[in-house]
Amino acid sequence: MRQVEQLDISYSTDESRCSVFIGVCKSQELFEQYWEKDYDLLEDDYIGFEMGVDFGINTYDEDFAVMVLQKNLTARIDELVKGAEIFDIDALKRMYPDRLDRPYNAIIILDRIIYDGAIKEVQNETFGYFKFLGVFDS
Repeated sequence: MRQVEQLDISYSTDESRCSVFIGVCKSQELFEQYWEKDYDLLEDDYIGFEMGVDFGINTYDEDFAVMVLQKNLTARIDELVKGAEIFDIDALKRMYPDRLDRPYNAIIILDRIIYDGAIKEVQNETFGYFKFLGVFDS
């Protein structure tokens, strides 16, 4: 795990909002490593998970997060969000009325975090491509 000091920022927490990220990841194992927390790093004031290093998010609450890796790539929203239907999917469909811009197989929802979108997308050599879609009602 990369060691990056925590940023001097905090994201607004709101019980009715969530930040949604999508991506393309090669395997379930890599996907889990991407969002798995390292508590030793957190205790030493480092960012505690690989996705956080990429997007500049110090940590998240596992009780309010959903991570799903679909078996197949898809550009269809209904297929991608299957098993992760905790946010206003209709709002996402309004943004992408026909389909997403390309096929994805991963969705990460950080509930009660309002990410500012400072980093929109990341191509990580190890874990794959990930993109911030936006903040939605949950």
